[in-house]
Amino acid sequence: MARPSDSKELTLFAKPPLLITESAEDFASLSAALAQEIKPRGIVERMYVAEIAALVWEILRFRRCKAAIVNAAFKGALEDLLSRLIGTPDWDALRELVEDWFSKSEAKKEVSELLAQYHLDESAIEAEAIRSRSEELEVLDRMLTSLESRRNKALRCIADYQDRLKVREASDRVIEGKAVVQLENRSARRSA
Repeated sequence: MARPSDSKELTLFAKPPLLITESAEDFASLSAALAQEIKPRGIVERMYVAEIAALVWEILRFRRCKAAIVNAAFKGALEDLLSRLIGTPDWDALRELVEDWFSKSEAKKEVSELLAQYHLDESAIEAEAIRSRSEELEVLDRMLTSLESRRNKALRCIADYQDRLKVREASDRVIEGKAVVQLENRSARRSA
């Protein structure tokens, strides 16, 4: 439950950066796990945790997008690959085989046998799908690299911030005399 003094702070973090296909509960779980790990104290650390959660979420989103882009390219990749292997195919039969490959085990077997004639397997379809979408994947990789760099920088910043707070708190305790260890003067002890 939010404390009354936190009500203004909560507006900073109220709306998670979600697409309509994404789960608010999953984002909340990620945010809670990060907060449990980092243990933020105060608004600055909570801002860092919120930023890190948003960055991690976006990284996960872009990784899902990469897989979806490749999966969406499978149909065209399979058609292109088979047409190159077969030569001049019967296009209607080829398209039917490609359509059936996604749902019928007999078609999968037929495609596997065709690929095997050329010492290939289904990974050749993956390779073709990736090759056909390499420009889009490269853009996503650059975006992922940028997000991962920002996430790592935010993690370093929060660690530095927490370390500075610990040093300041220790310094304050020493100045206030709360943590000063009283050392006996060795010469005073010897004379006794």
